[in-house]
Amino acid sequence: FPGAAHKWGLSFDINTQPGPHGRSAGSVSWAGLLNTYFWVDPVKRVAGSLFTQMLPFYDARVVSLYGQFERAFYDGLQRA
Repeated sequence: FPGAAHKWGLSFDINTQPGPHGRSAGSVSWAGLLNTYFWVDPVKRVAGSLFTQMLPFYDARVVSLYGQFERAFYDGLQRA
């Protein structure tokens, strides 16, 4: 997400600090051209993905949906 602290690894964007929606530091993620997104959180031992087939890349509506999805995902983990 914009403004998130990160660095690059082999084929991944690596969060260096906890993310704004619950993702742990050390999580990895990537995005594809048609607004496909995934992340793996090894600290909490979970992963998530959102796949669309929309252009343009990084469409504001899809990025918003991705943030909402991730927040709901981690909120659900806390309640479980």
